[in-house]
Amino acid sequence: MTIIVRYLKLSYNYVTVEESFLGFLNVDDTSGKGLFDITLEELKSFGLEIDDMRGQDDNGANMKGKHQGVQKRFLDINPRAFYTPCGCHSLNLTLCDMVNKCVKGKNFFGFIQRIYTIIANSTKRWEILKDNVKVWSLKSMCQTRWESRVESVKAIKMQLVDVREALLQVGEKDNDAAIARLLRNDFLKAIDKAKNIAIEMGIDQIFPQKRLIERKTKGIEDKDLKSSCHRLEKALKFEERSDIDAEELYTELKLFETLETNEFSNLIDVLKFLKELDYFLNASIAYRISLTIPVTVTSAERSFSKLKLLKSYLRSTMSQERLSGLAMISIENEILESIDYEDLLNQLAIKNARRASLISISISTL
Repeated sequence: MTIIVRYLKLSYNYVTVEESFLGFLNVDDTSGKGLFDITLEELKSFGLEIDDMRGQDDNGANMKGKHQGVQKRFLDINPRAFYTPCGCHSLNLTLCDMVNKCVKGKNFFGFIQRIYTIIANSTKRWEILKDNVKVWSLKSMCQTRWESRVESVKAIKMQLVDVREALLQVGEKDNDAAIARLLRNDFLKAIDKAKNIAIEMGIDQIFPQKRLIERKTKGIEDKDLKSSCHRLEKALKFEERSDIDAEELYTELKLFETLETNEFSNLIDVLKFLKELDYFLNASIAYRISLTIPVTVTSAERSFSKLKLLKSYLRSTMSQERLSGLAMISIENEILESIDYEDLLNQLAIKNARRASLISISISTL
């Protein structure tokens, strides 16, 4: 299991959202309670208070469980630690369900997967494919990752003639009825079907003009704005105290509307502007919380990709401490580049005088 912490770095005129890797955790008990206990222990070891937690994010069943999951156990301690499902995973699942409801889409992607399955079932067939296809290799589709479908279609779309030639050669050598049926009934008619679908949908080179959406220029109505402020105060309330005051937040937002400001491209620009004024305290807290709440688990997924590179079959006996240390060096390399190695080695030499000569040699070679 990996832990990523999302936070804001603030100064007078500087605001940035940071995500830091804390390490990999060896987990034996993968139940909601087991994951919660080890996560809580790890956060305490770093001196991080659960009371300061304002967001949590993961799509695993044992993490998002409403009754016994990790998110429920954190909410029991701190109700302000809002749980947000991973936006990327939710979008992928939505797209997959949409395609499964569309017969033409389902048949299309099923046809793409059949081509990959026929070639991948034999090493000899894969060698034939490699002899014909030089740029993009065929890719299998993943049920929960929409990007895999893009890569699968791209490999065939950009090399249609080469893939067809590979299938013809495989069919001649293997005398496989499935391949012959694929070429005769499906592959040769794929282009004609695509053209017919485009004609049926009326697709041409001129894009229709989108309907203009009329937007309110006066912002949210006062009643709705005040109601939203009170709901936010209630959500951020714990043990009879809240992070914000609803009435003060409402006053600050109404005052912010009267200021002559330029259009802001994102929340960070808004928060930076509020900090420079220094009297929008409640609004600044609300924006800080919205920026702190995680949206996706992309950083955690990337750390697992780094794990595959670090712990290979040649390093299978690596200790947990060494693994986390190497991962920290690799993932947080920007911090590593800012470290003064000479000062670090001198501190190590002071702690152990017997290593002084060795350390002095290391400094000279660097």
